[in-house]
Amino acid sequence: MTAIQLNAALHRELSHIVTDDTMMERALKSLRKIRRERKAELMQQDATRQVAAGLRQAFNELKQVQEGKLEAKSIKELFDELRD
Repeated sequence: MTAIQLNAALHRELSHIVTDDTMMERALKSLRKIRRERKAELMQQDATRQVAAGLRQAFNELKQVQEGKLEAKSIKELFDELRD
């Protein structure tokens, strides 16, 4: 379904319950729950992307160290970096 079709279908369904306050409240509660769940999903996806990017960077730096293109950091430097 396209966005326009979905929007029309949603309005049709709402028009059937618009006179019933209880059903409208339930519909609103359900829509808010869906929105919160989607927000949580998006936040989880963003966190996953950030972790993946960090791992890619770490492995790239490790490869550069192994190739002699980058100097390895001391353990103290690594701990200091983690603290910041």
